[in-house]
Amino acid sequence: MRLSEILGKEIIDYTKGEKLGILTYAEFIIDENAGYIHTLEIPLTEWNGLRKRKSIIQFKWNKIYRVGEETILVDPSEADVQTEYK
Repeated sequence: MRLSEILGKEIIDYTKGEKLGILTYAEFIIDENAGYIHTLEIPLTEWNGLRKRKSIIQFKWNKIYRVGEETILVDPSEADVQTEYK
């Protein structure tokens, strides 16, 4: 799968059926030794008053349930979220 093929798809919470948003930017983390996609990393930036909050959400590739033609099914409870304020 190419990264360009996954952009523009809607991310759906597999457990609740809720729409989480449309994937506009992401990066693949590749396991160089095994040669497969290890993690889908999604950076987010939000303004909280006067402070900017940057978050990175990481989904392990084996925890993504399905990548369809228009949607990606994930379980957010299995995601790793890293947040920093600037």
